[in-house]
Amino acid sequence: MKKIKIVILGLNFGRTIAEELSGGDNYGIELYGVCDLDKGKADELGKKYNVKSFYDLDEVLADSEIDAVGVYTGPNGRAKMISKIINADRHVMTTKPFEIDADAALEVLNEAEKLGKIIHMNSPNQRPFGEMVHISKWIKEGRIGMPTIAHSDVWVYYGKTKADLNSWYDDPLKCPVAPIFRLGIYPLNNILTIFNDPVEVQVATSRIETEKPTPDNASVTIKFADGAIVNLQGSFVVGGLDKYKNSLTIGGTEGVIYFETGPRNREEYNSAILTLSREDGIEEVKIDQKSGLYDWEYFAHRVNGGEKDENELTAEQIVKSVKLMNAISKAEMSGEIVKIS
Repeated sequence: MKKIKIVILGLNFGRTIAEELSGGDNYGIELYGVCDLDKGKADELGKKYNVKSFYDLDEVLADSEIDAVGVYTGPNGRAKMISKIINADRHVMTTKPFEIDADAALEVLNEAEKLGKIIHMNSPNQRPFGEMVHISKWIKEGRIGMPTIAHSDVWVYYGKTKADLNSWYDDPLKCPVAPIFRLGIYPLNNILTIFNDPVEVQVATSRIETEKPTPDNASVTIKFADGAIVNLQGSFVVGGLDKYKNSLTIGGTEGVIYFETGPRNREEYNSAILTLSREDGIEEVKIDQKSGLYDWEYFAHRVNGGEKDENELTAEQIVKSVKLMNAISKAEMSGEIVKIS
């Protein structure tokens, strides 16, 4: 399989991706270069990883050696940038949240399909990944019956963060219900592969330590057409060993699935136990790779012309969370229950 040469665009968050791809076996991905409008950042990381430095997207797309671009700029208007990349005959890996405009997101995903270009992201993963491989299988097999309720906690401790009005993080319109949009998007994307047709949403937020205009504590309750109810809690003010907690409990008519619901074992911090509990017994699976990580192996496979996984998400499924986040934003602004059309 041909090595896919990738340039990482946007080196605030993108620097962590460049570091991830800079060493060892990267499943067929080669870090070819880094790009940022801030020349100092680009030069610093280019020198650090002994790769090319670029200073704008046009310069990247002019290099015929490049197969793919990793887009790690803010989500606002990202679809327009991705459209430019795929029309320049390159593939794209990007990050959550994918976009804030659902129509633009759907349009660019459909455009990529027509052009034969690959757009992947870390959440939702294009195919079941990590714990979702087992969760999806158990639910498809009817192991918990009809899913009726779910709860997720996702948190970290950021403390008394200063306002930065030049950042999309600090814009309530670009970053609605901030703990959910920035962290809770991971379990939200997973939940939307399990529960169908959200019909209404309610939001509660608070500001505890942050100095930003966006909240640092939040809860979202979603009701689905079949009567299922899901609650997501996200926070930037929960500390301790369990930082970047991402737990999920799914209850059904015949059983319950638990993932990362208790305290972590310090010696096994990067792994987790996934548990299926039914009247006929308990089944446990150790998870070493979690959903929300980058499925580089599958990305390289698809860019190299490999066949789709039979469970690969459609464009409509990927955009579901963007549409839901639009409703969540309205609920935050209005303080009312918002119907989802």
